[in-house]
Amino acid sequence: MFETIASMMLTYAMTALWFIVGTGAAGLPYVQSHRRLKVWGMLLRCISYIGLALALLWCILIVSLYVRCGWLFVEGIVKSIFPIMLIGYIPVVLYTLPRLRSFRASSPDKRPSDTLIKTSHPMLVIPPYAAAFASGIAAFHTIFSQPTLPSLLETAQMIVLFLFVQVVPSLFVIRRHQAILKGAFTAAPFWKRLLKFSVSGAATAIVTIAVVVVQAWADFNASKLPEASDMMNHQWMDEGDGTPTMMMSGHHNHANMVEVSALTGDISIPADITYLLVAQKREITLASGAVVEAWIYNGEVAPELRAQQGDMVEVKLINKNIDKGVTIHWHGYDVPNAMDGVPGMTQNVVNPEESFTYKFRAEQAGTYWFHSHQQAAEQVRNGLFGSFVVEPQKETIRYDEEVTLINHNWNTDQGERTAFGDQDRMQRKQVKPGKIIKLRLINANNQSQKYLLQGSDYKITSIDGTPIQQPESLSDQTAFRLAAGGRYDVSFTMPDHPVLLKLGESTDADGPGILFYGDSPPDTIRFQTESSLFDPSRYGKPAVNEWTAATEFDREFTMILGNRMGFYNGKFNYLWTINGEVYPHTPTLVVKEGEKIKTTFINKSLSEHPMHLHGHHMTVLKKNGKSVETPWVTDTLNVNPDETYEVAFTADNPGMWMDHCHILDHASVGMMLHLMYDNVIPSFEAGTRSGNMPE
Repeated sequence: MFETIASMMLTYAMTALWFIVGTGAAGLPYVQSHRRLKVWGMLLRCISYIGLALALLWCILIVSLYVRCGWLFVEGIVKSIFPIMLIGYIPVVLYTLPRLRSFRASSPDKRPSDTLIKTSHPMLVIPPYAAAFASGIAAFHTIFSQPTLPSLLETAQMIVLFLFVQVVPSLFVIRRHQAILKGAFTAAPFWKRLLKFSVSGAATAIVTIAVVVVQAWADFNASKLPEASDMMNHQWMDEGDGTPTMMMSGHHNHANMVEVSALTGDISIPADITYLLVAQKREITLASGAVVEAWIYNGEVAPELRAQQGDMVEVKLINKNIDKGVTIHWHGYDVPNAMDGVPGMTQNVVNPEESFTYKFRAEQAGTYWFHSHQQAAEQVRNGLFGSFVVEPQKETIRYDEEVTLINHNWNTDQGERTAFGDQDRMQRKQVKPGKIIKLRLINANNQSQKYLLQGSDYKITSIDGTPIQQPESLSDQTAFRLAAGGRYDVSFTMPDHPVLLKLGESTDADGPGILFYGDSPPDTIRFQTESSLFDPSRYGKPAVNEWTAATEFDREFTMILGNRMGFYNGKFNYLWTINGEVYPHTPTLVVKEGEKIKTTFINKSLSEHPMHLHGHHMTVLKKNGKSVETPWVTDTLNVNPDETYEVAFTADNPGMWMDHCHILDHASVGMMLHLMYDNVIPSFEAGTRSGNMPE
């Protein structure tokens, strides 16, 4: 992240400096005395040297980013920005600087016409402007249009556009020089020069704006989502360098193909436990008195569903009055594909007064949650979520107290409020010393959240529903951060003094949390600043499975996470991209059942991205190119800026599966793609025609 921010600041500074040099060089023919000419020449040389020094520092930062993070972090810059920077900077070194240096040795005895010809030469003026444009393009692409995996054609197009923008100022400079050569030049008053400079700048701006408008119009039209789609990108099928699949070979034997709707698992067995969830709009009041116009299940905030491992679970969803329709996605639970709750992919949306029944075997024990996947950025934000807890058949540790806490940000009549469920203030719970307490923590927020547990050492016993083997005791000065959509199970033994669980920073005394106390609660609550942050890659006993020892994989995919400004479905947005594209132009990852799959996440964007793969759990093998000390299993992996992760899983759950960022606002503008088994064909369509709007 440092290289990105620093290089951005450098390109801004370089743009300003070269614009000053270009403007100053354009004004040299109007300098009246030889002494002033030498002074101006020296000043412009100094600024040019500073600009070149900053350019060198920028190159060093890019090299540093390459050394620290790898080729894929700099590939786009090297292929698309470097050529433009070279075109802009090399003429400065070869032509502009030698001419500026020549002013030091110039004699006052030279004829004014010779000096005028020398100071008006196009190669004195045009290269600094070109360097300014090149630096500006580099600055723009750092934030607004990160280059990712550019083709040779895209690089050539960018160079052509760069040269095209130079045409107008170059024409003005060349025409002036030709007039001087012909002896037809007369120094105009300052106001006329200023007017001519303004006209030149305006004409250049018009050309630039015209180019931007044409590109924007093309992007606007290309961004519109299709009225109907089977959610697959048939133009970009990525087989991960594995053996050809049926999707790519075109040899579809329909006798061997299965529709998504048929992938239900065995639902003929009677249910062991049944639930009814009614999605409805309802006004709720938080503990602080803040009021929320919420969309919730069963009229309550974050209802909890529980089952025993091995139970056949049946959940009937009824949509009472959610106009846009609802579904239920079982986040982190590897259900059969037809029960995954993604509208347009695994089912049709449940419209008002309609219902859908989910049925599956609860084979995984642990802490999970569920939420609507229909326009999820809006619906989860409004409250369509709850917890799903599956108790193991054999519990190795007996807990005296168990608390499920699902945190969320609410939009209320008093502004945004963060809460555990509907509790946006500090809660108090009396517990006798010596009791063992288990906390099931679920982050339903749109960003990662930091937690503090102070007053007792503690253990993190499970990540995303998967137990940690031999978890170590953590100091109460160790904070931990939970990814959006992620879950931790935390346990501690109640001491003879209060224990405080706090969401957020230690300085935020009014934020949500729980105070556990023995005989009586303390009068004041104080949190200390944490001294360290929990790192799952160095905790407990390493997970051991078929992937941790694997050296070869059947398919290897790379997902480069980036950002750019642009249009999505006809609206201007800050876009979050995968391999430079947004859905529906992101690649479709194609696999065969039974294969070992490796995926590399590379985050070169300016934000964290909790990557969530439906229907599968990933084993984390490497971080930033190095094997992690303790591989762990997860379904929602938070990838921070400038980080890379290598994860692996087995393709053992046939279907069409979403793989997306669980900052749902990012997914809503296209940061998602799909994992496709090659023997599966779609049963549903997404788009405005069907009303199925997954994100």
